[in-house]
Amino acid sequence: MKRPRTRQQEAVWLNDRTYIDYLNRLKKIATSIFEWKGLPDSMDSRYIEYCLFALGQCAFLHTPDYGFVNTKCTINGNVNLYGLPTALNCYSYGEVQYNRNVYNGLTSPDKDIDTECILVMNTFDRLPTVTTMELFAYRLYEAERTIDVSVKNAKRSRLILTNENQRLTLENMFRQYDSNIPYIFGDKDNFKAGSIESVDISSAFIASDVMKYKKEIWNEALTFLGVDNFSDKKERLISDEVDTNNEVINLNLMSFLAPRQEACKQFNKKYGMNIEVKVRSDLENFIKTYASSVAEEYHQDVVDDLKETEKGVITNG
Repeated sequence: MKRPRTRQQEAVWLNDRTYIDYLNRLKKIATSIFEWKGLPDSMDSRYIEYCLFALGQCAFLHTPDYGFVNTKCTINGNVNLYGLPTALNCYSYGEVQYNRNVYNGLTSPDKDIDTECILVMNTFDRLPTVTTMELFAYRLYEAERTIDVSVKNAKRSRLILTNENQRLTLENMFRQYDSNIPYIFGDKDNFKAGSIESVDISSAFIASDVMKYKKEIWNEALTFLGVDNFSDKKERLISDEVDTNNEVINLNLMSFLAPRQEACKQFNKKYGMNIEVKVRSDLENFIKTYASSVAEEYHQDVVDDLKETEKGVITNG
């Protein structure tokens, strides 16, 4: 992608690219948390997670054309007494489109295998993850661009006042300055004494503080997704803090996992399959191992402190 020329275009370009970059980072994490096992070869776990992330729901169904597939879906009909749709319009790329009744949990005869589908929900409210991720991406983008401006201001602390004839020359000189060129040359005949003035516009360097704020926003986004994000050093943590953090993480994680497991249960019951969805084992084990190691270190510190206290009592006695 070709970068723009003017400063205003450059700023807009950086704004857009920064926001999109953070949204893509969060999307990458959100769509990689769960792994699907036992799916028929004609189904795509990547597309399942994409639909749930972007739309909040998708459908599992059997088709005479493609066999078992997973598609996007929208409500097509009424809702039952629990507020869930009774029929879906299942669609995908190309001309793939099927109108199906939602499986109600009762075993259907074999002849009805192509008349029903399984509703898969991202959360029990059928809300997409992307809407929240867009908010986090916006806050991260604002923080990142604030840091960029603060760093720039550290290089530009003065406002230059000059006439229009000399403005272009100065712009060319400061363009070299921005490029970190060690030596900048100018024509002294073009500059008369007193023709240039400067005004101090320096501001406090806030990049470090904003960086801490950005990390807090990032950690909050990970907590929402159910991903461990304790960034403090282990020695600063106590077991209650670890337990509380893990409880919040697990509750958020289960808000996404439970609806997926319910869809697996219904799919297996209707079609006699054995599919399942789990938190990726390496992520789950990391959380457990980390929490365990922090707790053990904390308890060991308590034991060491008690030993030191006992030594002091004995010595003083």
